[in-house]
Amino acid sequence: MTEKKLAIIATKGTLDWGYPPFILASTAAALGYDTELLKKKLDLQVTSLGNPGMPMPMPMPVLLQALPGMQGMMTTMMKKKMASKGVADLGVLRDLCIEAE
Repeated sequence: MTEKKLAIIATKGTLDWGYPPFILASTAAALGYDTELLKKKLDLQVTSLGNPGMPMPMPMPVLLQALPGMQGMMTTMMKKKMASKGVADLGVLRDLCIEAE
């Protein structure tokens, strides 16, 4: 019988695309798969994009979002919002995937 394996390549650097690879990898590891997760970009920056299911604490006009430094501020706000809702941090998900080996 062959060993069950799963390879996942993370190609996007946004907050909403950062979670799916870790969720898939941790679920596959829990089901007994030998899982590998590859990050395509070495400078993967996790930033926020709009998510209607988790609105920002204060609305930001599109023009304001284009200003330098706003993307980082909005990412910080989104991470705080996610933490207050009990969503696991990407670092926690990464650690869970590593522990599942």
